[in-house]
Amino acid sequence: MRLVTWEDKDGYLRQAWVKDSDPDEMAKSGIRHDVPDLSVIDWDEVQKELHNTLVKRGLITWQDVQDQQSSLGPAVLSILKKRLIALYRQKI
Repeated sequence: MRLVTWEDKDGYLRQAWVKDSDPDEMAKSGIRHDVPDLSVIDWDEVQKELHNTLVKRGLITWQDVQDQQSSLGPAVLSILKKRLIALYRQKI
């Protein structure tokens, strides 16, 4: 078996296991090997929480972001990381 990466009609990269003798085109019907379904994340809640986190950290203007260059990434990660970890745990 070998892992093939392909792009679906919506532009998402997908992976699937296929037999060594199968052509890459068979990946669409192969054994899926994909990240968790990100559409189940409550993106409205993410938006609100990120907004509030940026306000609390004082990241309001471009100048704020430039002055606190190491703050933006951790702010975003603090919101998304826990949700992604939860999705990966559910996938097991």
